[in-house]
Amino acid sequence: MVITHNVKGYEEFAKKMEELETGDGNNQVHVLFSGGKDENGQSWCPYCVKAEPVIHDALKKAAENSHFVHVDVGERSYWKDLNCPFRKDPNTHLVFLPTLLRWKSPQRLDGERCSSKDLVEMMFEDED
Repeated sequence: MVITHNVKGYEEFAKKMEELETGDGNNQVHVLFSGGKDENGQSWCPYCVKAEPVIHDALKKAAENSHFVHVDVGERSYWKDLNCPFRKDPNTHLVFLPTLLRWKSPQRLDGERCSSKDLVEMMFEDED
């Protein structure tokens, strides 16, 4: 079963990734970056709203004991700031939301491609 982690903000994200890197480094880690949610659980990012159910449904294709980290990047204004740490981090280089990536790998889907069932399932199924 996939081990799911939900984090909010850059500091929580950085801490969680450090934990996962120092743990069992043999398990795959997939990370989904999406826009923050309001008190009703609705994201300000329409592409994130569309992609989330597709991605969560495809998780069943992920490797046993792999990790899935769902990162809430925060408010729209924070994300839109060109100095947002998610944009500057050399491990993420985010440009679009949502972005689904395999940690420490070139594999990534972003924007509307995160709503493609076939592409998302391929991301989770692919060994490398």
